[in-house]
Amino acid sequence: MHYELKNHMETIVDQDLRKLMAENGMCDCDRCYIDTMALALNHLPPKYVITRVGELMTEIDATVVQQQADVLGAILNAIKIVKNKPSHET
Repeated sequence: MHYELKNHMETIVDQDLRKLMAENGMCDCDRCYIDTMALALNHLPPKYVITRVGELMTEIDATVVQQQADVLGAILNAIKIVKNKPSHET
């Protein structure tokens, strides 16, 4: 049996990132998306889980109010930074 290590925080951030980018009038190209994802994740604690390869992860701690606030704050801060200074020509 093969296992993989996954930072579940990536899944949590990814759930709303594109929607929040659109709501904030941000470019939705892959470069801006990945830059925003990286910045947000760098300001959040990792949540590592071990799963079998191909197995769906169950949500852990995604409904905790403080964590939701922290995730939203990190995403919105990252959106502001990347929107004001994208890595590509506008």
